[in-house]
Amino acid sequence: MKFRYGWNSRYPEPDYWDTRTPLYIGTPKFFQLYQDLNAKKLRVFLKGLKGKILDAGCGDGRFIEYADLGVDFSKGMLKRAKSRHKTKAFVRASILSLPFRNKIFSASFTMAILLHIKPEKRKNALKELDRVADNSYNFLSEDLTLAPLMLALLRKSPFKYLSQAIPYIAVFLAFPFDRVQKFEIDSSNSVLEKLSYTYM
Repeated sequence: MKFRYGWNSRYPEPDYWDTRTPLYIGTPKFFQLYQDLNAKKLRVFLKGLKGKILDAGCGDGRFIEYADLGVDFSKGMLKRAKSRHKTKAFVRASILSLPFRNKIFSASFTMAILLHIKPEKRKNALKELDRVADNSYNFLSEDLTLAPLMLALLRKSPFKYLSQAIPYIAVFLAFPFDRVQKFEIDSSNSVLEKLSYTYM
């Protein structure tokens, strides 16, 4: 089975994100808690990064506590990030053209950012992140949970008439597997491959 990452033609427009908050807008608190639980392994990894760290595509600052600087191209996102994290520094810029010198950061990281970049420009984004940092790490939120797999399976099952309940059932079924799933860091090529298709 293949799970295809969705694409919205408005993703590359900064003003599309000005009025949104990744993962949290209109999301029931149950799912917010689940996302935070799944992010624990990622947070442990980010906490261990040393040197000067860049949060590329920081959004409203969900992971900015693990970075020295946050970058985003949305005014609205940066406004919310600044209001929540007053001691952190932020720069408005696109990760396709970062206003920093070569290798100025020890590490950069993105979380579910590359899937919002035009597919034909994703390699350029990776090159830019590699240019400004000694090491760059690009994570997909779906890698932290088996919920998308469960969701895809349930939608093809006889239970599809329970459309409103399916997301909750998928999360419930994925939960025990997510707790024991090993946290893995993908290479740039494997991230690009997953963004094209995730095989289930």
